[in-house]
Amino acid sequence: MHEESSSAATRARLLRLGLVIAFFLLSLQAWRLQIVEGRAYREQADHNRMRITTIPPLRGIIYDRNGNILAANTPAFVVSVIPADLPRDREAEVLQRLADILAMDVEPIRQAVQQGRSEGDAFTPVVVRRGIDESAVQQIEEQHPRLPGVVVQPEAVRYYPEGPLLAHVLGYLGALSPEEYERQRRLCGALESEQRRKECYNPNDRVGVAGLERQYERELRGVPGQRLSEVDASGRTVRELREEPPEPGYNLVLTLDLALQREVEQALREGMHGSPSAVAIVMRPTTGEILALVSLPSYDNNIFASSGRDGEIEALLNDPNRPLFNRAIAGQYPPGSTFKLVTAAAALHEHIADRNTIIESRGAILVPNEYNPQLLQRFPDWAVLGRMNFVQGLAYSSDVYFYYLGGGFENFRGLGNERLAAYARQFGYGARTGIDLPDEAEGIVPDERWKEEALGERWVKGDTYNMAIGQGFVAATPLQVATATNAFANGGFLYRPHLVRAIVDQEGRTVREFGPQLIRTLPLSPEHWALIREGMEAGYTISPLLRHVRIPGLRVAGKTGTAEFHGPRNERGELPTHGWYTGFAPADKPEIAVTVFVERGSGSNEAAPIATQIFRKYFHLAEAPAAPAPVLPPPPPAPGPQPPVPTPGPTAAGSTTATPVPVPTASPAPTALPAAPTRAALPAVPTLGLAVTPQALPPPGSGPGTP
Repeated sequence: MHEESSSAATRARLLRLGLVIAFFLLSLQAWRLQIVEGRAYREQADHNRMRITTIPPLRGIIYDRNGNILAANTPAFVVSVIPADLPRDREAEVLQRLADILAMDVEPIRQAVQQGRSEGDAFTPVVVRRGIDESAVQQIEEQHPRLPGVVVQPEAVRYYPEGPLLAHVLGYLGALSPEEYERQRRLCGALESEQRRKECYNPNDRVGVAGLERQYERELRGVPGQRLSEVDASGRTVRELREEPPEPGYNLVLTLDLALQREVEQALREGMHGSPSAVAIVMRPTTGEILALVSLPSYDNNIFASSGRDGEIEALLNDPNRPLFNRAIAGQYPPGSTFKLVTAAAALHEHIADRNTIIESRGAILVPNEYNPQLLQRFPDWAVLGRMNFVQGLAYSSDVYFYYLGGGFENFRGLGNERLAAYARQFGYGARTGIDLPDEAEGIVPDERWKEEALGERWVKGDTYNMAIGQGFVAATPLQVATATNAFANGGFLYRPHLVRAIVDQEGRTVREFGPQLIRTLPLSPEHWALIREGMEAGYTISPLLRHVRIPGLRVAGKTGTAEFHGPRNERGELPTHGWYTGFAPADKPEIAVTVFVERGSGSNEAAPIATQIFRKYFHLAEAPAAPAPVLPPPPPAPGPQPPVPTPGPTAAGSTTATPVPVPTASPAPTALPAAPTRAALPAVPTLGLAVTPQALPPPGSGPGTP
């Protein structure tokens, strides 16, 4: 009996001890939960009940110089899934129901939700589809108790009223790439919350991917706002507690004239004559403002604004004509005879030539091969043009005349490659112009060092001959040709081309204005500039190259170019060509400069007539019956394979033929032709200066050019 009583007392003590220990442990756990981790759990509970959501700002509007809207925002709906509000046991059912409403496959939705979870922010909405119609919105709202975690939100979608007309200028918006998002997330991790809100992006944000949308992303985007809301168990907003409104982005006012852009695009499209691509640029030569910029083929940038157009985007990416490629700023082509303007300027300033320099073109020059002087190489002209002074040589675009100026011949001392390359760089070739668009190409200004590094070959005299007429290894973008042309129009001032005229806020107040930006002043005298302009204007009067596109009542100064490039030869053995035209009007007081490039075209037959239409449209001149294209003498037969040379080694020019024939003797200069009156120089402007460095690129086609 005593033992039983003692055992009961022991059990009672143990029970009391266990209760004390259990109470102590519970108290300890309560202390830990409430005191040690209470703040974290309170924040988590508040986060489940309270949500801070980002309010995207309205993106800035883009206008042309006359106030026409070029890029705007339209209201739309986006459907998203918040992974944290999606019940795991019903996830498959909810996602399938959502896919049925949206008429899409469930797998992309499931993958997007999984990716959202894996990125560690389960409360950030995962966008499923943008631009859904009102019927889908109504169905989702009606079934919202059966769709926990699914939200429909309004958003502003970018809209481009002109579509393909301005796609290469404006660009488009797109999602951040995973790599870019991860990079900016790491950078933003060290920023304070307010700075992070203003400068950083969410995974669902749309950013500028191309064109001005990309170049001015910071100005156009604005500052996101924030909203504090109370939500229920399914993630639906019960009430809004606080809101910090977003700040809309700034608006852009461009230098472009929408009406002129339409007319330029129409003239270019109608004048291409089946060519696969073409470019036209119209600029104000005294400021560098771009009034019109067209690159064909183009694309509709609206297809990037909404979901469900993946097939159209894939077709663009796979199109062999590359409509997404902006040839105006990134296409690199041999400039052909338009480059003779640079050779002419360099020859005048270096006293290689003057107005009365007489050179005779007998249809070609024959130059001893540098590796075997017994063999001669033929560098042809486009016709037997006879004796010419400087103005005539430029007006007739004589290749022989510019072979002399660039490389010299017999007793005539030419510029040589190094001086010619230096002047080309002064005119902006071989470097980006600095236009306010991304992805601009640099082009090529070749010299001895470039050829050695790029090809492992030494420079020969034939390379200089080819370069002097815009052939060989020299390559330029249409914008570089246009920018250089401005300097000939305005008397030596090289301006940076630009598309944005001003940045303004939502009330129309100017935040920043973009005036002329002078890169450098070129060193020629007013008399030399006037002489070159005289030669360009004479192309319309004494030469068959531009006579058929004269515009009565308008003085135009221009230069054609027909640049050969490597490709299949035609039945006459001729290489394919690109067509160029560059010029300005009025010749005595230029208002606009026009540059046209036509792939697989010619300067006289395609590019010049297109430019003529643009001049007529701009100056409101009546249409005239189209004059027939000039009937030019056939070019010399294309060379065949070069015979074996006794001494191995590269030839002086890849497209010429070595033949053992006598070298002609240059004719003595006859009496000088009468001098034409010179024009007054334009007033001087202060020089800002800009250092430029060319970058070596793969060599283009080489060969003798045609005018």
